[in-house]
Amino acid sequence: MKRREFISILCGTVAAALPLRASAQQPNKVWLIGFLGAAPPTPAMLSALREGLRERGYLEGKNLSIDVRWPKGAPEQISDVAAELVRSGVDIIVAWASPSVFAARRATATIPIVMVGVGDPVGLGFVAGLARPGGNVTGVSTVSLDLSGKLLELLTEIVPGIKRVGVVRNPNNPALATIVRETTEAIRALGMQIEVADAVAAEDFERAFTYLSAQGVRGVVLLPDPSIIEHRVRIAELAQKMRLPTAFQRQENVDAGGLLSYGPNLNEQLGHAAVYVDRILKGARPGELPVEQPTKFALAINIKTAKALGLNVSPSLLARTDDVIE
Repeated sequence: MKRREFISILCGTVAAALPLRASAQQPNKVWLIGFLGAAPPTPAMLSALREGLRERGYLEGKNLSIDVRWPKGAPEQISDVAAELVRSGVDIIVAWASPSVFAARRATATIPIVMVGVGDPVGLGFVAGLARPGGNVTGVSTVSLDLSGKLLELLTEIVPGIKRVGVVRNPNNPALATIVRETTEAIRALGMQIEVADAVAAEDFERAFTYLSAQGVRGVVLLPDPSIIEHRVRIAELAQKMRLPTAFQRQENVDAGGLLSYGPNLNEQLGHAAVYVDRILKGARPGELPVEQPTKFALAINIKTAKALGLNVSPSLLARTDDVIE
């Protein structure tokens, strides 16, 4: 089934941005784009960014070069990776997720930063406002006040009678504070109990699932973080081994064997990030390009996983599902 279309509010507003500067018209220029991830990006993520740039006339080997980096030793090394990107002379940094934006902003106040996958850019201090960001940061936000509640409603629909829910978070990601609060409130509003476990590295997830299983949870919500995508295969293996239904905001996890996801599409967001890159390279100031927000969200369910867990997906829920993985 098709995903619901990700609607951009950017088209009109970006088109009305500053006129192109003469200094930006450099036909023989090879633009250097730095991609900064808090974890290794998936091939599909990079393909989406490259395709978005290609559609706007930017071709690697001709007028574009993309330098993809992430902390390959430990997540806390991301500040060093961001500093290295700045020293390399990149023209723009595309930063995936809040930890990357924090690191990029510490490294530079002048190089434009196009953020992707950030839940609350105003609350985190990345931008002054969504309509007029100010500074050197703009991009695509995933802000949605009711996303946690909707995800839990879907989990209770596919796991009827659930009373205790586990929540897995990255304690080092400050962007999750608001989501933790919203998720906790949503769980309690549904009359359920909550158990929280922390995880960042692969071994952390095994400890987290072992703990949650021992606490008697009947479903687990994994809060959005690059580590969730990085370890998506291991997470799916642990969930099936311990027979725990899982819910995510990213479909990458459902493709890897998780049960369900509900949220904006990360690949489409990266494709839209190319719009910002194009406008900035042509002279627009990032601080005057409005931050884009998703208005459509996709529901994905892994039917194979549901069957393995002994869960029945009702016809009415299937009818509302955008992507069925079998």
